[in-house]
Amino acid sequence: MFVAKNDPDVKWNAAQSVVILGGLWLISAILYAVTLWPLGALVWLIGMVYWVIFLVGAFNYQGGRIKAPGIGQFTDQLTDQLANAVK
Repeated sequence: MFVAKNDPDVKWNAAQSVVILGGLWLISAILYAVTLWPLGALVWLIGMVYWVIFLVGAFNYQGGRIKAPGIGQFTDQLTDQLANAVK
């Protein structure tokens, strides 16, 4: 958020990453805490796949909005709220 702080697409992509990857990290941490580590490891792996998708998409789309495959439509409202809250 330091480079293009006023670009709405950059704000949106950053907010989507926080929502999705933060949520997956929280789920993974809870699963590890209740000794369901195989499921926690699977959720962590899914998070890594999304991280790579976001990273590659950032280079390919030149800063345009990258919708997360599979769960992007479910996180759009929260992503929009978070992106609009950043000044």
